[in-house]
Amino acid sequence: GGVGKTTLATAVFNRLCDGFEGFCFLNNVRERAEKYGIDHLKKELLSKLLKEEDASPFVTPGGITNFAKKRLSRTKVLVVLDDVNDSDQMEDLCGGHTWFGASSRIIVTTRDKHVLVKADADHIHEVETLNSDDSLWLFSLNAFKQNCTIEAEQVELSKRVLNYSKGLPFASGGMGKTTLSPHRPNR
Repeated sequence: GGVGKTTLATAVFNRLCDGFEGFCFLNNVRERAEKYGIDHLKKELLSKLLKEEDASPFVTPGGITNFAKKRLSRTKVLVVLDDVNDSDQMEDLCGGHTWFGASSRIIVTTRDKHVLVKADADHIHEVETLNSDDSLWLFSLNAFKQNCTIEAEQVELSKRVLNYSKGLPFASGGMGKTTLSPHRPNR
């Protein structure tokens, strides 16, 4: 984790959701499915997509009712499934992708590319770690609260700190936020 998959999916969701009749962002699918069960997540998803306060009547063991399928098949939806660790979760929550109307979109974040391959995803976008220059820029922006050239001494210290982040944006930015700048008051 920490490469920015959820952050990117959130930004895409927020930008696109107004163009859909129904939309739902299910975060932490892996953790929540283990803790509450997949049917709990399915009810949350259906509640948002069907705009029903209680979606329990639409959930069946291993699927959803034909009535729910019919309604969804006529609805253009945007669904984000965040942190999926098993292609069965995608099938259980979205019927593969067969439940939804034309032009619907399902975005899935996962740490395991094979989950998407097994689910026969139409497109896979791998989020890459930051290169050293971009890591330094993000770190400096958070550590020194400015986008400017930093002194050689700060560059060396920053690079040593960034060696631990391994190019992960969350870690680079987070370490920058916790680093005290000589130009920033100590709180």
